[in-house]
Amino acid sequence: MRQWSQSGLARELRISRQAVNGFESGKFEPSLEMAFKIAKLFNVSIEDVFLYEEKNPMQKLLEKLTQYLLGSEKFTQKAINAIEFAQTEAARLKQKQVEPEHLLVGLLADSTTTAARLLKANGLTLKVDSTDGAFKDKPNATSEFSPESKSALELAVESVQLKGGQYVGTEHLLLGLVRLAETGNTALVNLFQQYEVDLQSLNNQLADTV
Repeated sequence: MRQWSQSGLARELRISRQAVNGFESGKFEPSLEMAFKIAKLFNVSIEDVFLYEEKNPMQKLLEKLTQYLLGSEKFTQKAINAIEFAQTEAARLKQKQVEPEHLLVGLLADSTTTAARLLKANGLTLKVDSTDGAFKDKPNATSEFSPESKSALELAVESVQLKGGQYVGTEHLLLGLVRLAETGNTALVNLFQQYEVDLQSLNNQLADTV
């Protein structure tokens, strides 16, 4: 998120690079005081600082994507914002998993993104409680992603790799959802049909964008 190296993070925390390496590699956990310091620095809950042996689905997904990316591609901040908004939306609706339709809502939450502009240009104007990218409060966000959502994220990453790109943006997330709809995801198909969105046309526009 901050594009910091281990040395850069160590400077912010006023500790050694070796200590940061130890935290990341799992050789040892930070003290409670250091955990609070890290949580405050990254504006996350203290639970997010510690690594658990039993990894939750979000951690597993991130690990899988990291391995898949081979350390080359990265998610842009706007793409991360969209995913986090989707997690919050799933929690707001009291659903246990983040579904593709939640990802779609996440893409519409920030009207300044390429994905949101394309969706609105094609007639999809869901009412979203948006802060145009300022995602400050994410209480109890749902961390588990459905198999379909994971497939959409993987399709987004694939689209970047096929073009030899380095960054997964909102347009790639949207392309992943469109490809998923084309395979017959019922919820997405119904949503696109409800707003009379021409998937083929949207797909062509995305192809020109990405």
